[in-house]
Amino acid sequence: MTTPDLAMLQAECEQLRAQVADLQSQLQRFQRIVEDTDQLMTEVDAAGRFTYVNAAAKHYFGMPPEACLGRLSLEFLHPEDQAPARQALIECVQRHERMLTIENRIVHRSGQMIPMLWTITIHYDEQGQFVSATSIASDITSIQRLRFELTESRTMLQLVIDNLPQAVFWKDRDGRFLGCNHRFLIDAGLSSTAEVVGRTDFDMPWHEQAAAYRTDDLAVMQSGPKYYLEEPLNRHDGTPIWLRTSKIPLRRNGDVIGVLGIYEDVTALKQQEEELRTFKLLVENAPDGIAIADPQLKLQYTNPALAAMLGYETLVGMTVYDIFYQPDLPLLERIAEQVMQGLTPRETVRYVNRDGSLITVQASALALRDRHGNLTGYASINRDITEQLQAEEELRRSERRNRALLEAMPDLMFVLSTDGVFLDYKVDRSGRIMLPPEAFLGRHVAEVLPPYLAERVVYHIEQLRLTGEMQQFEYQLDLGDQVEEYEARMVLSNNDTLILSRNVTEQRRIERERTAMQEQIIAAQQATLRELSTPLMPIANGVVVMPLIGVIDTTRAQQIMETLLYGVAEHRAQVAIIDITGVKVVDTQVAGALMRAAQAARMLGAQVLLTGISPEIAQTLVYIGAELRDLVTKATLQEGIDYALKRQVAVRR
Repeated sequence: MTTPDLAMLQAECEQLRAQVADLQSQLQRFQRIVEDTDQLMTEVDAAGRFTYVNAAAKHYFGMPPEACLGRLSLEFLHPEDQAPARQALIECVQRHERMLTIENRIVHRSGQMIPMLWTITIHYDEQGQFVSATSIASDITSIQRLRFELTESRTMLQLVIDNLPQAVFWKDRDGRFLGCNHRFLIDAGLSSTAEVVGRTDFDMPWHEQAAAYRTDDLAVMQSGPKYYLEEPLNRHDGTPIWLRTSKIPLRRNGDVIGVLGIYEDVTALKQQEEELRTFKLLVENAPDGIAIADPQLKLQYTNPALAAMLGYETLVGMTVYDIFYQPDLPLLERIAEQVMQGLTPRETVRYVNRDGSLITVQASALALRDRHGNLTGYASINRDITEQLQAEEELRRSERRNRALLEAMPDLMFVLSTDGVFLDYKVDRSGRIMLPPEAFLGRHVAEVLPPYLAERVVYHIEQLRLTGEMQQFEYQLDLGDQVEEYEARMVLSNNDTLILSRNVTEQRRIERERTAMQEQIIAAQQATLRELSTPLMPIANGVVVMPLIGVIDTTRAQQIMETLLYGVAEHRAQVAIIDITGVKVVDTQVAGALMRAAQAARMLGAQVLLTGISPEIAQTLVYIGAELRDLVTKATLQEGIDYALKRQVAVRR
């Protein structure tokens, strides 16, 4: 080799060394860039296992790069993203493409998910087989957030436009429609804005109101906005509605080019307001207590009935816990659980009145949610059943008392159907019945009772059904050696007939004996009264006195005559004094009775002397023309006795 050739080779070697040094410098610079970048750079083999991972792996995977080598790249993706990523790579390789861009989520060791944008370069060998892939991944969290916000903004704008409760429209200066929203299309009965553009109100279903609308449009374009115009409109189906319309001039570069209008259907609003007023009126005047509470059970509304039930002027601001009986709080928790499950529980709960007394209510509760299903509160309807429970308890006590009374009643009881079939019975206090139950239960009275008694029972059942009044009758049963007497009372018991039969044999015997004894006593009393009402007393030999007091009627007049005659005969009286000092009234009947008594006494040989005649009685006797020829009269009983005694002395001489 010559010297020039060697020098050339040496020069080439130096040049190569310089190039190598430059390449090494560039490689180091590239490595620093790769290792220092916040982007994730990786390389995988044909099996999808990491052969290289830069230092950013620590940030994204939560582990050093060396811990990632040899592991499948899919392991670090969110489970839901693994299959789509694998499929995207397979389809790219099948198309023999070299570049692939995908988005997915990687899972940090802590569990945090990070959205990533992958730019993947696919490497093939000389035969076109996939051998490896390198990728650069960037955290697109902020981009996704922006995307989301942009999407939300667009979606919200679209929702606002499409879901405006008002109808929006705009017209040119000639009244031709330029556009509208969906609400307007519904009222017009059209499906797209294209069907509206170019038409006027005269071409629409509300053409009858078109002239008035055009007048308003011209006034707005000339004079300025008009707000809250109330005007009618006929919808496409002929339904008339009322609108509340606002219109403003539509301007471009300061020039009026048309009208922009917005209206709302206030027909439903007015109807809702009326229904709300009606509903509020019903709630405010409902007899049941109604309450609305927020999710924390703070009362937001209570109607007057609930406030009055618990003794407060208002309950708003209090919590359910403030009025709930503390021992029943577990029940409140159970009600809340059922409500959250979508149920409408109905439970008996106790509230505490302001005065400390307990109020028992039948409470129904339900959850209140907005249109998105979010819980906004709870509502409850509370019916005070305190008095009802007290009444039920009193009814139970009454039933126990009635049952005790029923058991204590000495009567034999039967329950009969409306057609006279024995259904049930209860023995009397003796515990005996004449027939075993199987001989009469389920059988008609005609099959069990004697014919005359069966007819009476059927008759009184019919009368009881017709009048509704208790039937009472007596009957006898011939038992061969004796006849037993019974007293029966018949009343309605729901749809059946209740018969109470009491054995009154001994009672009737005692009553008959008592009646006989009473008759004897009455007879003796009458005899005694006769003696007391017409007393006759001997005062001397041959002289008797009969003092009379009170009113003299026909019966007593007869007694006076009988007593006088018996007395005259018994005492052989020659003088009988009748003293009427105690008789206040003497009429024709009394005078006649006295005359007849005097005449009868004379027939027995006695003279009748009448004493005690007052001036009033004397006037009456003269006035009625009483004949007293056969009577000797004296003013007083003393004078009469003196007269009688002197007469007896004279007779003896």
